Amino acid sequence: MKTLILATFSLAAWFALGTCSADRDVDPSPEDAAPGAFVDPCPSLVGSWELVSIDDTSPALTGEYELDPEYQEAPTLKILNETHWMFIRQTAKKLIHAQGGRYSLHDGIYTEMVEYSAIPQNIGVDYTFECRLQGDSLWYHTGGLGDSRYREVWRRVR
Repeated sequence: MKTLILATFSLAAWFALGTCSADRDVDPSPEDAAPGAFVDPCPSLVGSWELVSIDDTSPALTGEYELDPEYQEAPTLKILNETHWMFIRQTAKKLIHAQGGRYSLHDGIYTEMVEYSAIPQNIGVDYTFECRLQGDSLWYHTGGLGDSRYREVWRRVR
């Protein structure tokens, strides 16, 4: 267990030190865009995020799922670099869940490809969300997989 927590925090540090978003081409702000031009609602998610709220229909998140009974009580952090994401949820006493992998982000559609997970059956699963940013500090995403739908709000950690 200590090895998993250490490995997870080491991975989190690697993600936090990942490629800087300043190297990316910056999309024009809405006021700079030509009339009728598409403005990406979620141009970059690179950074560290904390879960602020969640409204869901997934048994895993409502406490009905036996491997994850403390979902609502445990803080959740998500870290993204240019190509990968990971999240960790833990209490002061134990790791609740961690997983991550590659992601894609294009025209407001964010997809997480689970490549590693503390829940083995999640490996190979893709979760797709519609996403939008409010300013640079709030990230809204809605979606999921099948009947498991999530409406999450994340706040950028500075």
